[in-house]
Amino acid sequence: MPQNVVTLPPTIVTPDQPLPRPLGPLPGAGVVARPLRWDGTIPANHEIDAFFSKRGIRNEHYRMSVIMTAFSTQQSIDQSYIESLPFLPADVDAEISAAVGHYNLPELETAKFEKNVVDSLMSQSAAELAKSNERAHAFFGRHVLAVEIKKSSVDFLNIFQTRRDLGSPLEVYKSWEASVAAAYRAKILEEKIRILTERSVSLSQLIAAAQAKEDARLAAEAELTRLAVEAAEQARLAAEVEAQRIAAETAEHARVVAEAEAKRVADEQALFAAEAEAHRIAAEAAEQARMEAEAQAQRDADEHARVTAEAQALEAGKTLRLPEAGTPQLGAVAGVISVTAGSGLFLDATIQAAIEILAALVCTAVSSTTAVGIGTLLYSPSLGNGELPGRMLDLPARVLMPDLPDVLNDVAATGGTVDMPYRIYGDQSKYSVVATQPEGGFSPKVPVRALILDPVTNAYTFTTSDTPPITLTFPIAAPENSSTTTVAQPIETPAYTGITLEPIEVKAEPLPATSPLDIRDAIYVYPVNSGLPPVYVVFSSPYEGATTKGEHSGRMYDPDNAGGPTQNLDWTTASVTQNGIDLVKLHTGRFEPSDANAVMIDRLEKILRSELSMTDTDKRFYTHELRELERYRALGVADGVEGEVWNNAHTATLEDYKLKDSSESFYTPEAITAENKQVYGE
Repeated sequence: MPQNVVTLPPTIVTPDQPLPRPLGPLPGAGVVARPLRWDGTIPANHEIDAFFSKRGIRNEHYRMSVIMTAFSTQQSIDQSYIESLPFLPADVDAEISAAVGHYNLPELETAKFEKNVVDSLMSQSAAELAKSNERAHAFFGRHVLAVEIKKSSVDFLNIFQTRRDLGSPLEVYKSWEASVAAAYRAKILEEKIRILTERSVSLSQLIAAAQAKEDARLAAEAELTRLAVEAAEQARLAAEVEAQRIAAETAEHARVVAEAEAKRVADEQALFAAEAEAHRIAAEAAEQARMEAEAQAQRDADEHARVTAEAQALEAGKTLRLPEAGTPQLGAVAGVISVTAGSGLFLDATIQAAIEILAALVCTAVSSTTAVGIGTLLYSPSLGNGELPGRMLDLPARVLMPDLPDVLNDVAATGGTVDMPYRIYGDQSKYSVVATQPEGGFSPKVPVRALILDPVTNAYTFTTSDTPPITLTFPIAAPENSSTTTVAQPIETPAYTGITLEPIEVKAEPLPATSPLDIRDAIYVYPVNSGLPPVYVVFSSPYEGATTKGEHSGRMYDPDNAGGPTQNLDWTTASVTQNGIDLVKLHTGRFEPSDANAVMIDRLEKILRSELSMTDTDKRFYTHELRELERYRALGVADGVEGEVWNNAHTATLEDYKLKDSSESFYTPEAITAENKQVYGE
C-alpha cells in the first residue's frame, strides 16, 4: 500500500433506543427525570477500538489517520445531536405527561401539580448539566466545543501523541470520546432546561388565573350563603307576624262565639219562664228554624261542591301532559344552549301556556299584533369580540300543531308548505309565540323539508339555500343489529354555555312597530322508516336590527348604525405605512387578543421593512381594519373601547370594498392555523 494513502476506520454514532416510560409521579410531587432521546452514549465500535490498539499508533505515520478519525467521530456525534433536537420538545412533553399522569383534579390543583413536576425536572436536569459540563472540560481543560471540530481534532492529536501518562492510546481516545459526548449531552440538557423554564413560566401564569377564578368562586359561594341566611331570617319574621295575626283572629272568633253562647243561654232561660203556650209556639218556631237551617246547610254544601268541581275542571284543563320523548331545545353551532332552571315551567310547558293565551285572543282586535314571550337570551362575557353565534330553536312539531297531517313526507318531497296555527319568532334577545292568520297577519304557511341520512357521519342532514348556507345535522346512534326498520335513537349533543335561554313570565306583549317580521322557520321530517317525529325549527340572528342583507358580503346588518353609507373603495392600491400599522394595532387592541391578528400585523411590519412582499390578503386585512376604525369613530365609539357595533361596522366595510365575508380573504393560512390553535387548542 502506498505510504501517502491512509485508510480510516468507519465511525458510526447512533442514538440509543428510548428507555421505558417512568411509572409516574413519586410521592410529594417528586419525579425521576426521563432519559432524553439521546443521552450521549456512544455505541461500541470494534473497528475503532482495533485502530487505536495498533502497535505504534502514536507514530507520525498515523498522524493524519488519527486526526481524521477524531474529526469524523465528532462530526458524527454532532450530526446525531442535530437530528435529535427536533424530537426534544415532544420528548419533554411526553416526560411531563408521564410524570403528571391522569388524575381527575380541579384545574388549579392540576396546574400546581404539573408545575411541581416541571420544576423538579428542571432541578434534575440542571444537576445533570453540571456533571456533563464537568466531563466536557475533563479532556482538554477547556470545553470541547470551545473551538471548531478541525481545531479540536488537531488538539486531540497533540495530547494523544505527547501525553503518554494518560494511559494507553485506546484509553486516551475513549477519554476524549466521553468528553465530546458529554459536551453534546450538555447542549441537549440546556435546550431541555429552556423548554422546561418556558413551561414553568406558563404554568405560573395559569396558576395565577386559576387561583383568581377559584377566589371568585369562593366569594360567590359566600355571598349565596349570606343571601340564604337573610332570606331565612325574613321568612322567620314573616312567619312570626302571620302567627300573631292568626292568634288575634282566633281570639276574636272565640269572643264572638262566647257572646253567642251567652245569648243562647239567656234565651233558653226566658223560654223556660214562659207559659206553656209560649213554650209550644217557641218550640214550633225552633223546629221550623232548625229545618230551615238544615236546608240552608244543604244548599251551602251543594254550592261548595259545585264550585270545587268547577275549579278542579279548570285546573285539569291547564295541566300539561309533557311528551315522554322529544322536548324543545335551543341550539347553536357549538352545541345545545342551556335553559335556566327556577321558573317553575319547562320550556315546552311555557310554549303551551303561550298558545293558551293566544287562543284566548282569537277574533279580538289585538290578536294579530300580539306576541307571547317564552324565553330571554343571556350572553356570556367570555364570548369576547368574536361573532355571536347564530341560533336555532327546535321542538317537536306536534307542540305547535297536535294534529299534523300524515302526508308531511309527500309535502317535503315537493318542497311544499303546511298551514300552522302558531309560529315562533326569535330576535336578538328572546323568543315569542305568534298566532297565524290567513289574511292580515302572520302567514300560516310553514315550509316542509326532508332530512336525508348521511351514512358517513351517521346523521340526518339538510342544507338550506341561504347565503352562506346553513346545514342542519341531527346525529343518531343506531342500536345493535340495526336495519332500515329499526327506530333510530338521537344522541346527546354537547352543551354550549356561551348563551343561556332563561324562561320569562308568560304574558301577551305588543309586537315591535316595524316592518313585517321575517320568521325563518320550517318543519323537517325524517324518512318514514326512521321512526322519528317531525321537528319544527326556527332560526334567529344574534345581532339586533340586522335586517338588511349585504349585497357583496352576504351578511345581515343594520346599515343605519354602521358609521355612514357604504362607499366605492379599492383595496388593490393599498401600501403600508408606519402610521397605518399603528392605527391597525390601535383598532384591533380594543378586542380580546387574537393570534391571527398578531400574525397579520407581524407580516405588515415585515412588509414595511421590505422583508416580505405584500400579498392581496395583506392588502385586504390592512384596508379593512383601517376602514372599520373609521366607522367606529363615526359611530362615536372611543378608541380602545370594544362597543357593540362590530357586526354593522364589519359588514359595511365589506360592502365598501365589495368583498364576500370569508376568513381566507383577510388571513393567511398561518394566521388561520394560529387562531384555531388559540381557540381550540389544536
